[in-house]
Amino acid sequence: MFVRDVMTRNPVSVHPEATLRELISLMTDKTFEAIPVRENGKLLGIVTDWDVVTSAAASEDPDYLDRVKVKDIMTANVRSVRENEVIEMAAYHMYFHDLDALPVVDEKGELIAIVTQNDVFRTLVSLMGLRAKGTRLTIEVPDRAGVLAEITGIVKDFGISIASLSTYVPPGAPTGMVILRVKTGDVDELVKAISAKYKVMHVSRTWE
Repeated sequence: MFVRDVMTRNPVSVHPEATLRELISLMTDKTFEAIPVRENGKLLGIVTDWDVVTSAAASEDPDYLDRVKVKDIMTANVRSVRENEVIEMAAYHMYFHDLDALPVVDEKGELIAIVTQNDVFRTLVSLMGLRAKGTRLTIEVPDRAGVLAEITGIVKDFGISIASLSTYVPPGAPTGMVILRVKTGDVDELVKAISAKYKVMHVSRTWE
């Protein structure tokens, strides 16, 4: 899945010369936590509700809402992504740089869209198959080639469809986990077959 699949095009933005009062009004009206700052189409930075709160706390000027401009509190040179980037990279930037939202720019550096934390969470839910009925199996496996082929082969032999599959192996660990979601609630025999080769750590049925 790519950024273009989850991003919001033509996002609301704010001009760097806008006052904090104008910014707060926009944030309140749209219930945004972060808004890109642009001028003549070009992305200049991003401003968050936290920027507003911290600037207000540091000010003793009663007129600061009308005196202080967005450009005075925004984060310039903000990280951005292109629309053809994989969604994992957007999540990486947002997590490691503590970003509520990530602007999406074109080859000219012009703002075309935005990706938010909610977009990433929604993508995770879809990729993990959480919106589909079925059963989740957590399987402990050795870190070696062929494990996924063996497990998916067992599932295939039972004629069961896989909703999603993901893996996790801690760095340097000899074993990891396979998280498998299958489109059935009847997994007793499947679990027995997998357990003959691997340890099934957890089974969670979500068939309703």
